[in-house]
Amino acid sequence: MSYQAPIPRPVPLSTHVSVTLRLADGTDDLLVRHVRLLRDCVALSQQRWGFSIEAAVVLPSEVQLLCNFPDPEFGVRGAIRLITSAFTRHVPGHHRGNHAAIWGDTIEITEITNAIVAMRTAFIEDAPVRAGLVKQAQDWPYSSANNTTAQASGMGVAVA
Repeated sequence: MSYQAPIPRPVPLSTHVSVTLRLADGTDDLLVRHVRLLRDCVALSQQRWGFSIEAAVVLPSEVQLLCNFPDPEFGVRGAIRLITSAFTRHVPGHHRGNHAAIWGDTIEITEITNAIVAMRTAFIEDAPVRAGLVKQAQDWPYSSANNTTAQASGMGVAVA
């Protein structure tokens, strides 16, 4: 009798994923008005799906994240769904089931290679400059580029 060890299954490599979520009303500042709620929703999703955040910015009507997922085939869409549904459910003045009234129809999800992670991080953190909100990226308080704003301590995306 000979023993054959089981063939190991390939372990999925972690993958960087860029995510952009926009409000349906591009003139609304709901995300910065309720940035702490948004951060808590992201933290809840991180706990559930086990991803980390490398860069983040919250603009008045848009949030951009650069995440590292242990397995992008399992979790990216679920993580986004949890963030958007939890935010919708808990934001003051909105009713359950009114998901479409808050979030836009298009969610951008892009897999980012390791070679361009630094460029994508800079792109995300420079978003407030491109939007004309600040002159320097580190001046925007709702960004991972900002070092002076008190950030999350172990929970949620560090965006004030």
